[in-house]
Amino acid sequence: MLKAWGRRPLWLRLLASGLWVYFCSMRLSYEALEWRTPIENSAEPVSLPPPPPFFGQERAREALELALRGGFHAYLVGPSSLGKHEALLAYLSTQSVETPPDLLYVPLSERKVAVLTLPSGQEIHLAEAVEGLLLEVNRLDELFRQGSFLREKTQLEARFKAVREQQLAALQREAQEAGFALSVNGERLELTGPGPVPAELSARLEEVTLGSLAASAELEVALRRLRRDWALHYLNSRFEPLFQRFPQARTYLEALRARLARYAETGEPLDPAQWRPNLLTSSSSGTPPPIVYEPYATAPRLFGRLDYVVDRGVWSTNVSLIRPGAVHRAQGGYLILDALSLKREGTWEAFKRALRNGQVEPVTEPQAPAGLEVEPFPIQMQVILVGTPEAFEGLEEDPAFSELFRIRAEFSPTLPASPENRVALGGWLQAQGFQLTQGGLTRLYDEARRSAEQRDRMDARLVEIRALAEEAAILGGGLVSAESVEQAIAAREHRSFLSEEEFLRAVQEGVISLRTTGRAVGEVNSLVVIEAAPYWGRPARLTARAAPGRDHLISIDREAGLGGQIFHKAVLTLAGYLRSRYIEHGSLPVTISLAFEQNYVPIEGDSAGLAELVAALSAIGSFPLRQDLAVTGAVDQTGKVLAVGAINAKVEGFFRVCKALGLSGTQGVILPKANLANLTLQAEVLEAIRAGQFHIYAVETAEQALELLADARMEGYRGLQDKIRAGLEAFAKLEEGQDKEDKENSQ
Repeated sequence: MLKAWGRRPLWLRLLASGLWVYFCSMRLSYEALEWRTPIENSAEPVSLPPPPPFFGQERAREALELALRGGFHAYLVGPSSLGKHEALLAYLSTQSVETPPDLLYVPLSERKVAVLTLPSGQEIHLAEAVEGLLLEVNRLDELFRQGSFLREKTQLEARFKAVREQQLAALQREAQEAGFALSVNGERLELTGPGPVPAELSARLEEVTLGSLAASAELEVALRRLRRDWALHYLNSRFEPLFQRFPQARTYLEALRARLARYAETGEPLDPAQWRPNLLTSSSSGTPPPIVYEPYATAPRLFGRLDYVVDRGVWSTNVSLIRPGAVHRAQGGYLILDALSLKREGTWEAFKRALRNGQVEPVTEPQAPAGLEVEPFPIQMQVILVGTPEAFEGLEEDPAFSELFRIRAEFSPTLPASPENRVALGGWLQAQGFQLTQGGLTRLYDEARRSAEQRDRMDARLVEIRALAEEAAILGGGLVSAESVEQAIAAREHRSFLSEEEFLRAVQEGVISLRTTGRAVGEVNSLVVIEAAPYWGRPARLTARAAPGRDHLISIDREAGLGGQIFHKAVLTLAGYLRSRYIEHGSLPVTISLAFEQNYVPIEGDSAGLAELVAALSAIGSFPLRQDLAVTGAVDQTGKVLAVGAINAKVEGFFRVCKALGLSGTQGVILPKANLANLTLQAEVLEAIRAGQFHIYAVETAEQALELLADARMEGYRGLQDKIRAGLEAFAKLEEGQDKEDKENSQ
């Protein structure tokens, strides 16, 4: 009769013992697990207005608004893929500020360059005027071919020629009187005659020769002065209107006038590129302020650079070879930089000095010779840094950082899963050019909730949601529908399923030892998540063995160097629970060893704490545990079960194994009740739960989990507590006997 009763179904035996109702109270129904948003009018097209920038991120928007009103530098902090850059650019484009002035680099000489500020829109007119002035070189050449200039030049040359001829005539007479002849060959004078030239006549020859050379030099100076005077007379008529029109550029224009006059005076070639203004920033009146995003914060891209031309080994440069950087282009507006790029490129220190000093200079080549003397460029802009929390770790430790960037705008990784944010998501995707149906939007919205692993929150990583929408649009022929989104999700899983497929094959072939039926003492299926992408959840066989000893709890994985710090903390917490629950005085009379079988990679985290505890208690009490149930959950020293991460991946991982080995109808997962809000399971798992093929149990204490696994109550007749205490007493007696034997042997 007893044998016949033992062949009865498990649920019938539990019902008879009064445990069925108790266990059912911990089992979650399909209705409690259904989290998906109902779809109404699935095929109806979506038509929604674009949402405001930073929708759902009100805290970050308020901080940014304060920074813009106060003119403060700010930094945006948040995980990757939130769309921080896009939201920031869209938000800044709506700002209206005073149109910034135009800024130019202008030469004051071939070696000196200054910064020129002009009212907005005047830089084009100045550049046109200067281009016209540079063409005056040709007109100056024509000026010196005019008859009036040539007559004045001829008169000047004639005066010098008459003086020279008088001097030569006087020397000729003196030479003839002395019996010598004077020959003139250009500037060369020579006396010929009988015998040596008298000393007095030779001195006279030298005097006339030097006088002739001096007269030629004076003539050249006079001619240069003549050309300069004529040029300035002509140029003044061209420059005076420009002095009135561009008063801020007077110093530059005067330098250009002097250079043109020097060309007229000496004929020294003039390179127009050396004298054209180099426009750094330009804006028309009423245009919005510049918004510059520089993703690569190298020194030349930030501060500009001074280029050189190398011709036959000779380095040369001029104002036209000054290349503006992001700081120049953002003048009067906003400069957006990636914090990680500042650190990676090693430009934080230089950028910090530039902000503190309020000015920058262009970067020059280290091997280049001394070039232009460039006036430092004044900084007048707001800087906004963007990055992840990790990117700002080193920067925030710098005291100067908090002085320069006082406003922190922090992005939340998740948003409330509200109807308003669903509508905002649809409007945002439509603004990106997607054609959505109501069903497609709802499936994207639910996938955002699933990614957040919170029923009442949605993933704020808009870039990831957009990527899924792009794939769905391709599969749906341009339309993002519920079916195309589901196809895109399935395609993603299929692409990354190879490693999981090999794992399931190894389980089916017995290469990896896992059981999803039967019972075993000191063994339990613990749920883990693979640390490398893709992050699949999997069961891992956890075993515990107990033997006489003194308060020893050994984690074999820890001893082998595979356990991390948090994993080790979970093991120590388990020891604290055992001591506080079962030993009032002294130490535990048992040594427990724990191991994740067939594990060859590092383990981290405390989510296996519950599995380790129930396996240890099973080993102490020598009672078997169900292998058709997997366990996940952290546990504290009082036995309270705590929430863990990646709960959906763990449940779905065990479901895949059960499906591969065959669903029995009793299999399921024991998890923390605190994780109920995180359960957003796949449709296949939910359907198996509705069909009674798979089950989810939510527990609050380690005792509840142990009762489920052992099919018995903790207290009462043949309760688990009695078996655990009996096991401890047996180990204590064995330990005492061993101690006595050791003492006798020592005597």
